Amino acid sequence: MIPKHRFDCINLCLKETKELLKERLAENQLLKVRIEELEKELFESKVETILAINGAKNVTAVKALIDFDALEENCDISALDEQIRILKENQSYLFESREEISYVLVPVNSNDPLNKSIANYVKKIGRVEK
Repeated sequence: MIPKHRFDCINLCLKETKELLKERLAENQLLKVRIEELEKELFESKVETILAINGAKNVTAVKALIDFDALEENCDISALDEQIRILKENQSYLFESREEISYVLVPVNSNDPLNKSIANYVKKIGRVEK
């Protein structure tokens, strides 16, 4: 036989443990929701960064044209590259045109009084005067 006071003590501990378990489960659910929100924000940030790298003039406007359902199905950013390529072809005005700029070192005229201390300076290839 178990004494009454020992039985009451065990029941009280069990009750407190169940309450703590309920609290922890509720906290766990809140954390899961927060993690999902943060993952969504991270995904949107990645998309915005990729759009900015690709030269979108207005990231918000281009982002509105992106099919996020297709991206979430693949769980991959690589599908975004295809969508950006199609947007660049169909709606090129949304993106900045980027040209490759090459630089070349051109010798400085040693008789030029403004540039005596400079050995070389940089000019764009298309603007080199001879």
